[in-house]
Amino acid sequence: MKRVLFFLIALSIGGSLTAKEGMWLPHLIAQLNYSEMQRMGLQISAEDIYSVNQSSLKDAVVHFNGGCTGELISSQGLLLTNHHCGYSQIQSHSTLEDNYLKDGFWAASREEELPNSGLYAAIIKEIKDVSNDVLEGTTTEMAEAERDSIIQSNRQSLLAKMKEAYPKLEFELKDFFFGNQYLLISKTIYNDVRLVGAPPSSVGKYGADTDNWVWPRHTGDFSIFRIYADSNNQPADYSADNVPFKPARHLKVNIAGVREGDFTMVYGFPGSTQQYLPAAEVQNTVEHYNPARIAVRDKILMILDEKMRKDEATRLRYASKYARISNSWKRWKGEILGIERTHAIEALRKEERLFEQTCKAIPELQTEQHLVAEMVDLYTKRRPINMERYAYIEVGYFGIEAFRHVLGYGKLVSLAEAGRTEELKAEAERLAKAMEGFKKDYDYDLDLKVAKNILPMYLKAIKTEPGEEVRELQGKDMNEQIEEIAEMFEDAPYFASDFSEKLLKDPAKMAKKIADDDLYELSWEMYDHYFQVLNARNREFELKIEALQARYVRALQRAFPKKPFYPDANSTLRVAYGQVKSYEARDAVIYQSQTHLSGVMEKYIPGDYEFDLPQKLIDLYEKKDYGRYGKDGEMPVCFIATNHTTGGNSGSPVLNARGELIGLNFDRAWDGVMSDMYFDPSICRNVMVDLRYVLFIIDKLGGASYLVDEMDLVTVHPDDQKEVKEDAVESESTETLKKAG
Repeated sequence: MKRVLFFLIALSIGGSLTAKEGMWLPHLIAQLNYSEMQRMGLQISAEDIYSVNQSSLKDAVVHFNGGCTGELISSQGLLLTNHHCGYSQIQSHSTLEDNYLKDGFWAASREEELPNSGLYAAIIKEIKDVSNDVLEGTTTEMAEAERDSIIQSNRQSLLAKMKEAYPKLEFELKDFFFGNQYLLISKTIYNDVRLVGAPPSSVGKYGADTDNWVWPRHTGDFSIFRIYADSNNQPADYSADNVPFKPARHLKVNIAGVREGDFTMVYGFPGSTQQYLPAAEVQNTVEHYNPARIAVRDKILMILDEKMRKDEATRLRYASKYARISNSWKRWKGEILGIERTHAIEALRKEERLFEQTCKAIPELQTEQHLVAEMVDLYTKRRPINMERYAYIEVGYFGIEAFRHVLGYGKLVSLAEAGRTEELKAEAERLAKAMEGFKKDYDYDLDLKVAKNILPMYLKAIKTEPGEEVRELQGKDMNEQIEEIAEMFEDAPYFASDFSEKLLKDPAKMAKKIADDDLYELSWEMYDHYFQVLNARNREFELKIEALQARYVRALQRAFPKKPFYPDANSTLRVAYGQVKSYEARDAVIYQSQTHLSGVMEKYIPGDYEFDLPQKLIDLYEKKDYGRYGKDGEMPVCFIATNHTTGGNSGSPVLNARGELIGLNFDRAWDGVMSDMYFDPSICRNVMVDLRYVLFIIDKLGGASYLVDEMDLVTVHPDDQKEVKEDAVESESTETLKKAG
């Protein structure tokens, strides 16, 4: 739920706030936000930010592999994103002999840039409102299931028409405000994206898990890729004949630095927020859902960390997995602390009462005054099902690697049972190849230990119609459960050294053996239970909840018509704007907005997993050899601002008042990480690596100055550019008057 009280206060003070909540649709900036952005310092036009008819900043913003954001920073398709966004690609090219995670990687030529199978970059062409087309034939009085069925049919029909008319484009239809609005997004997909450069993890992941979600931060979280296209500058699969992509727009890089109070704009693809939840569901999240998920990941992380610290090969194989598990685990903890500290639940309840009172006072809204109570009732009734769903997700899918892996053999078993010999052979070949990749980054003993520790947690949580295998395990004590888990792993055929050989030799025989395997049976039973029982029950609640949430947003917009509302993030292109700003974390503790290389050195611990440093960087620091990137004898590293961001904004360009690149978004400060549900402008801060540090690392540490030479650098701060322009205009006016006189 939005801060309605905050809305009213904002109206009364005429938009003078320096911290701006919201993730705004770029094609509506001119209508909703532009005046306020100008007051906060923006110096470019709304058309410069988003345009369909001419190149604009949107053409330089890339959806990187569907989960992160990147930006084009040269006319030759050079793409910048976070180190953690490119982590799996860097890892996939790493070996113990050529450990790019540890040592970094810099392609010395285009020929040395490394291709990445499956990696893609998407550039938005147009965002168009198609609400009338999608909602045609529906009414708000319809039963939820009937209305949803019509909408899904309309969606499929519209997407099919667009794909037929524009076969070279990809399309997606996204709903906003819980189905009150639908936008059609067209985009171009580029599948040849090559790794160009990455700093060593001791720079790109400096502070690792200890510093994750924490300010002050000292991480050079960036990596560099390049998009390739065919000779006509069109998307193409990887080929040695492809050439660097020439974008319609690339970003200029400003190395003049940032100042307290500077305007900042984050342009990217935020993943998911829940800004319109009632207080009761926020409470469910911080008191029930988050603690349950944290408890499972506590055990997983403890087991992985113990072995990763002892064994370099394990650390290399599990680095990406550990980071992925740890990231949400720590955020969930921060959400709990942030909600408690800001008294968000109490504040939201006050706002809900204000909404109800406002509805009572407006005749046409009186029927909506009980909406919050109706939503709370549904969220409360759904909570037990959600607890079981999270138990499966954390344990059966993301927690135990073997369980998720064996789900991939379902097609093989089905083909064998159907007697489809040729397809069976092809599937066996595919699985044999996939097994090579799985084993490369898999530790049997580690996964077994994880399974012994967390499967009993799943068995304890599941109460709604468990399957036969699960019921049998639930009837045993924990020691017996652990013994049975060990037997399942020991008897499973997948871990044998000759598994792939046997699979290829006789696919039908191996398919039968897999179908009878206890590990396979249990994993599939848990998976089917999740979808057929838990998700089915959840969907019944979800349809009713979404219908109420849609009515609620409509009622909010009618109750407070002068206030613009923004939709929840859903991995669509958004703009968030704010200012570089320090903040008071707690009594007598004030965090400044900029960190420096001196702070990196203060944290340095030789040989440490998280805080080691390359000797060359230490040497550069001691010599103060910062080139043109330092300022006043210091090397800036990271900074914070008041932009409203979330997951998916990783790698997003941070732009100054003139739309020039000054930072690379990669995190949020721990104190305000609850901003997905409740944005508090006093402490919510996004964390960015300063582009001066990025270029310093590329040039001075990596020795890849040729990459900097590709970029268009600006050396004047926007305020100084403005002053120069104003002085020039004033001088020209004076000269004109003199001549006229």
